[in-house]
Amino acid sequence: MKGKYIRLKTKEPSKKDEPKKLKVFNYGFAILKSLLAFLVVSVHNFKSESTNNKIVLFITKNRRYHVPSFFILSFYFMHNNLLTLKPKIILNRLMRLLIPYGGWPIIIWIINHYWNKKYNSNFAVSFEELKLQLLWGHNFLAIYWFLWNLIAITILFTIIIFIFRKHSIFILQIVLILCYISQYSGYYYYKIMKKFTYRPAITIGSFFEGTPFAVTGFILAHYKIIDTLQNNKIKTLILSMIIYNFFDDYNIFIKTEGAFYPGFKRTILANCIIFIFSLFPSDKITNKYTAKFLQTMTNYTGPVYYLHIPIRDYLSYYNNEIKNLTFRGVFID
Repeated sequence: MKGKYIRLKTKEPSKKDEPKKLKVFNYGFAILKSLLAFLVVSVHNFKSESTNNKIVLFITKNRRYHVPSFFILSFYFMHNNLLTLKPKIILNRLMRLLIPYGGWPIIIWIINHYWNKKYNSNFAVSFEELKLQLLWGHNFLAIYWFLWNLIAITILFTIIIFIFRKHSIFILQIVLILCYISQYSGYYYYKIMKKFTYRPAITIGSFFEGTPFAVTGFILAHYKIIDTLQNNKIKTLILSMIIYNFFDDYNIFIKTEGAFYPGFKRTILANCIIFIFSLFPSDKITNKYTAKFLQTMTNYTGPVYYLHIPIRDYLSYYNNEIKNLTFRGVFID
């Protein structure tokens, strides 16, 4: 009819209809994880005494923060998976830790047994040695205490989240404070650790020292702190560098006897490192080959950690120059 029209009803666009924002892969973290893997190798393989090389001295000074940085990043990325409380997801995460934790020591133990027979070497091969390795993550593969702690802390976090649900973050913060109190209780902490033999003392002591790092990573993810810092990149970069240099030069927090990685100072410095690398302009990586290389590089940080010590030992058997560069059982501080 003239002068009339039909008004069609239109559906209002819902949030479900809106295109989802794709989360950009953080290449800064990829580079950082690769750098941390290199620092792990340098800690366990290269001496720095009697050198004036500025690059070597710089690496030596800063490589002590690889442990807290790894702990923080591990639980930063684990946050969402643990909060789901879905058995399949959590079990999958635990298996990704348990398989290398148990698998590689058994493989290396078999190789050592063969190596001894063929080359008459003195690599540890007794079954007792293997049992100690699997029990404490610290024997002929001494660095596996780190995996032991990742597994133990993952289980601890899962239990806390299951029991306390909405209050779990608050409880984890209490756990962080209690761990720091134990570390900085000085004589009492050292006295407790002395009750254990060497291997359990290393692993259990590292549990008390690693848990605050893990809680820190969880807090960073839960409150989206790194995402917030992305909005103020210049301020974050400047403040992180100032804080890092200040705390690195002044030992404000006293080290306690018996603590291998005294926590609070290293937590602050590791966070500064993570904040700086998180500012990497990932959206500028447009070349697909560069992107693929950086993403692939992070997949090999685990094998580098698991295998660098046995590879070093096998190489040093043939090459005295390599043997002279390496050392065993020494933590550089």
